[in-house]
Amino acid sequence: MHQPLYREPAGGAYLMPWVRLHATRAYNDMAWVLRRHERVRCTVNFTPVLLEQLDDYAQGRARDRMLDLSVKPPADLTAREREQLLAGFFMVSWDQCIRPVPRYWYLLEKRGKDLSQVDLQRVAARFGDGELQDLQALFNLAWMGFAALEDDPGLADLVRKGRDYTRGDVDYVVAAQQRILQAVVPQWRSLADRGQVELSTTPYFHPILPLLCDSDAAARALPGIPLPPRFAWPEDARRQVRAALESHARHFGRPAAGMWPAEGSVSPEALEVMAAEGVGWAATDEGVLLRSLPPGSSRAASLYRPWRVAAGPGRELPMLFRDRGLADLIGFTYSRVPAAEAVADFTARLRAIGDAWRRDGQAGPATVGVFLDGENAWEHYPRSGRDFLDGLYAALELDPRVQLLTLAEATAEAAGPPIGRIHSGSWIEASYRIWIGHREDRLAWTALHRAREAVEAAGGHADPAAVEQALVHLQAAEGSDWFWWYGEDFSTEQAAEFDALFRGHVARACELVGAAVPFEVLQPIKALGGVLESKPLREPTLLIRPVLDGRDPTYFEWNGAGCYRPGQHRGAMFGGAQAFRELHYGFDEHHLYLRLDPAETPARAAEAASRVRVTLTGPRTQARVAFEVVADGALRPGTREGDGEITGRAAFLQVMEIEVPFGPHGLQPGDELAMSVEVGRGPVELERLPRSGYLSLAVPGPDFERVHWRV
Repeated sequence: MHQPLYREPAGGAYLMPWVRLHATRAYNDMAWVLRRHERVRCTVNFTPVLLEQLDDYAQGRARDRMLDLSVKPPADLTAREREQLLAGFFMVSWDQCIRPVPRYWYLLEKRGKDLSQVDLQRVAARFGDGELQDLQALFNLAWMGFAALEDDPGLADLVRKGRDYTRGDVDYVVAAQQRILQAVVPQWRSLADRGQVELSTTPYFHPILPLLCDSDAAARALPGIPLPPRFAWPEDARRQVRAALESHARHFGRPAAGMWPAEGSVSPEALEVMAAEGVGWAATDEGVLLRSLPPGSSRAASLYRPWRVAAGPGRELPMLFRDRGLADLIGFTYSRVPAAEAVADFTARLRAIGDAWRRDGQAGPATVGVFLDGENAWEHYPRSGRDFLDGLYAALELDPRVQLLTLAEATAEAAGPPIGRIHSGSWIEASYRIWIGHREDRLAWTALHRAREAVEAAGGHADPAAVEQALVHLQAAEGSDWFWWYGEDFSTEQAAEFDALFRGHVARACELVGAAVPFEVLQPIKALGGVLESKPLREPTLLIRPVLDGRDPTYFEWNGAGCYRPGQHRGAMFGGAQAFRELHYGFDEHHLYLRLDPAETPARAAEAASRVRVTLTGPRTQARVAFEVVADGALRPGTREGDGEITGRAAFLQVMEIEVPFGPHGLQPGDELAMSVEVGRGPVELERLPRSGYLSLAVPGPDFERVHWRV
């Protein structure tokens, strides 16, 4: 069971709701079904970073943006909040949770299924308050698993109701979420106390532990792979392991039985760290095992038994390796198969393994490791996987040939010679390519390397408490999840948020000790869109001469200006610290004019952002001009980066209006320009308009309006 740290590094707001929503399904469901199958014994792994966030929710300290949007009556939602609700509240399995509910499916079709093609501002205006209130209820109900509906008849009634929800209905669902969140950890502790479940842990923030020990270890599985500057901080690996063991004991009242390394990532150095910290066992994938044994070793004879593995001088660590095929059937295939057929297939495969083991004359029973993600699979199963899990557990309980063991029991008697040197790899491709093999990964590791060295250098003179806080932020940045979304292998509608969280932790660590923030994190690392040029909603067609006062403009002031709206390209980039929702831009013969409209209120925009930087790239120059964001209506100068020259003006009261002269930057009529606007707080970029690429425009000549004349 794992979720990365969704808490924003500086302000503490939760940018994404997935801890809360997985709690009302998988974390609750899995415990519920185990309590009803008392003879089933298994090992369940909780990452400490997930437990920390569950604590925040259970104690009322966590408020994610989707929760805030859920509890606010639609009549009180701002225009921007209505757009956010429509962007985010269909993030659930459409096949299992939306299509079967007529009202939910109708609302999705009304919004539009391809969010990249939806103008949310226009579409949101067509939704009534009753429709949005239904959406608030349906989204949160869709994330309720079978245990919640079985234990709470009120929730089951609301699911059957299907539409026309009241404010009280929505409040009931949110209150039920809170009750479930408070019960998650206690019920797992109860299962462990009665001996049915063995609980294990993972290094605290879910890092790829071998890469903390030595990032050059990635070349062992992938010789010749381009690598970032070497990151070699085994003490960080020890901190992550030690903190995990301490957290686990606090939450569950007993030591962790063993450790699932994040993403099954192991190396000789990582095993040495785990063994030295007292870890009882470790586990990973069959691909790592087969690359750790002599070439030609039999898969079946090697896989279905526990091993002892060398883990530093004089130490060995018991290990079991997973049957990838069996695990992936549950994780990715059986959700599309009737539950009874899936259970029959799984148990038949188990029996076939046992038969082959005996035919080969192997001693003792075959020990089959089936390890998989504890939360994500079930949203794709009918009824959140209840029929499959019930059927599987019942079949395993009744099969006299099957004995169910925890990992500690399964690894207790490893026979035969130990593995002298474990292969350096993970459960994916037996390498670390996913987390270090792409250009974006390397940029992130480079930033992490610079920040880690800066914090270490500051240790001799900075406040010890600040250094410790900085190290915690760096530990969070070492988590694997940010690197998972970098590169081209995987995509998510919330890539911008993951990118911002990583960069925020690195920047915050440096700020705490007064070190320079690595330039790699001052702007987004994640490339989105895949195109150089971004298209506006509207191109400039007339010369404009607005009054720079920061007040809501009259129609004629900005008539003929171009317009770019981030929502048209960003998909459901929900949440985050967005300050401005729309960029208007135009010019007269001598000046470029920009108008930024706040996403919510001017006060919120000024709270989120402290500066706006305009970047103009022309045939002979690149100019960057920065402006302060202060919502007081005063006219403030712009400062050109590089030489500090005063150039341009800006005013912000209800909107932010900016003027940048062409002449001082060497720009002439007819010059083609690429333009972007970066919104930041301190040195960290929060948002870029457009999110990737540039807006194109040309410095106008005397015939601009004649060429663009229209009726």
